[in-house]
Amino acid sequence: MASSSSAGLFKEREKFVKRHAEETAFLASAEKRQKTEKPSSQKTSRPKPAINRSKTSSDFTSDYPSSSTGSKSRFLSLANVVEKLQERFLSGQTDALTLDELIEEFELKIDSSDKHWLNSEALLSNKQIDVKRIDDINKFVYKPPLDLKAPKKTPLLNLLKSRHEKCEGAVTVDDVRETIPRQKADFIIDSLVKGGDVVKVTSNKKEVLFYTDRPYDLRVNQEFIESWRKISVEGLDDKKICEFLDNQGHHALIKNASRPSNLPAKSKRGGRRPDTMKHNQHVAHKLEDYSNPAPKK
Repeated sequence: MASSSSAGLFKEREKFVKRHAEETAFLASAEKRQKTEKPSSQKTSRPKPAINRSKTSSDFTSDYPSSSTGSKSRFLSLANVVEKLQERFLSGQTDALTLDELIEEFELKIDSSDKHWLNSEALLSNKQIDVKRIDDINKFVYKPPLDLKAPKKTPLLNLLKSRHEKCEGAVTVDDVRETIPRQKADFIIDSLVKGGDVVKVTSNKKEVLFYTDRPYDLRVNQEFIESWRKISVEGLDDKKICEFLDNQGHHALIKNASRPSNLPAKSKRGGRRPDTMKHNQHVAHKLEDYSNPAPKK
């Protein structure tokens, strides 16, 4: 009995030792695996900052995988069509074309869906395109920014003079170049500037043309001109400009200024006189009284 029981105990002990060894080996391998995987998991699980990061083009592409690509192709097609119409106009071809005729002439490759969008929406509402309805068909021609009858000096000078007199603003050099071929436009502008009829000024990185009004030509001392050009009033309103002039000992004229309140009040006139009837004395003998008419018989 004792030997059989001891043998059973030995078997149980061997099982326990074996199971303990397996658990120890498993724990050791698990710890080793965690140590090796910990740096990579920290890198991947680290939260990305929500600010101070600008989106790249790839991010926008992933946000709008299909619609952005379609919109790009549509607007590229629209820009290409407008460019070709402008090219035809500046070369002297001012006749209107259908979209199919334009595609055939310049061998453009436009998707059928984009073609429908151009023909039914985009070209009809574009400010650079003039739509002509001929035989119930829409035909398109480039619409220049300026209305010049001919690519000559006189029409441009007359346009600048008209805008000057009507206070409609100046004309940019880019608008002239988009109405007249560039080489011809530059020649006309240089000729007008050298003749003193037009002044070319650079404003906001754009070249602007102004009409020279001869009657208002003034001889101004160069010192005053340089001082005027050095003074900057950008960002100043009328109130700040007036304060600056007051501090310098000058007086500014204020348009629509309020009247001073210390003026003596005007005396009120007397009450209105009662209306009195005035008769024409020279016809007094012809006047008749109808206040008490005679009773009818």
